[in-house]
Amino acid sequence: MNIKIELDNKSYSVNTDKGIDISIPTDFKTNNGPRFYEKRNPELNYYTESDKEYNLENGGGCNVPIIKLNIHCSGTHTESANHIIKNASLINELLIPDYIPSQLITVNPEDSTTEKYHVDTDKEDRFITKIQLEKIIDLNCLSFNKCLIIRTKPNDLEKCNQDYNKTPHPFLTNEAIVFIKNAGFQHIVVDMPSIDRYNDDGKLGNHHIFFTDNNISNKNTVTEFVYIPNSCKDGKFFLNLNIANFNLDAAPSRPIIYSIL
Repeated sequence: MNIKIELDNKSYSVNTDKGIDISIPTDFKTNNGPRFYEKRNPELNYYTESDKEYNLENGGGCNVPIIKLNIHCSGTHTESANHIIKNASLINELLIPDYIPSQLITVNPEDSTTEKYHVDTDKEDRFITKIQLEKIIDLNCLSFNKCLIIRTKPNDLEKCNQDYNKTPHPFLTNEAIVFIKNAGFQHIVVDMPSIDRYNDDGKLGNHHIFFTDNNISNKNTVTEFVYIPNSCKDGKFFLNLNIANFNLDAAPSRPIIYSIL
């Protein structure tokens, strides 16, 4: 179905039947799926009562699954400032538009940088820098500076099953995060497990930069662990985050992007 979206006195059309799902499926029956810190896979069991298991495969009348899932470390999720700040808004308390004007960019992380990060880095680290973003982001398109979707190179399907405990992920410099905020972006979507370094001594410095304004928590969001197929070309999209209604700092999400017709 084609719909029209009014944005800053302009009209845009999207086909809601042709959205591109950039979430990574959570598979409870195999070892497939990305890992970050968490060593275990998501777990699936079935409700049992009076020795009867509610599992169709074992003769139950219906399926009643019980799952155990590390939201932040096992798959696509969206988080709020409450991830790092007490008393900040929970993820389901945020009023997030159904169609967020977004820019998709592709970045080849660099092996070194003179830009700052809040802890020491080493030769294995790869960086997304302010200098790179300045060259890629279209700052003349202010209407679409609401969400920045970052795809990193190389970009193959292995990201959907990557063990990031063994393979360090790239991350943004502090200056890159400041630049993104100053450009007006309120939402970030990345194909990495975190916008921060794997080990930054628990500081989560980039999260604190993005989730605070003058030391007060804001309504921004960060979505991590997506996979953006190479068939998606860089440019303008509308994004629906599809966040589960969890009364927590974060929740599983199924972000879908829509091309502009």
